[in-house]
Amino acid sequence: MHLYKTMKNFLMDFDYYIDLYENKIHVFNYTDILKLNDEEIILAMPSFTLALKGNNFSVKQLEKREILIDGQINQVVFTR
Repeated sequence: MHLYKTMKNFLMDFDYYIDLYENKIHVFNYTDILKLNDEEIILAMPSFTLALKGNNFSVKQLEKREILIDGQINQVVFTR
């Protein structure tokens, strides 16, 4: 699995990515989790912070520095 991730990162050449789905958000390569509860999640990214506000959040860590957030997302804020 490590070889696959290394090749994928090399070929795609990105520092991070964020995928938005209905009632889900997938974040790859966040730096730190600054705040985490069922109504607000704040992630430190390489060059900004990502704040999510909503209801009934649940979190799954997929890989190191990769997270899937499920719940009703009402607001997404990028702060530099």
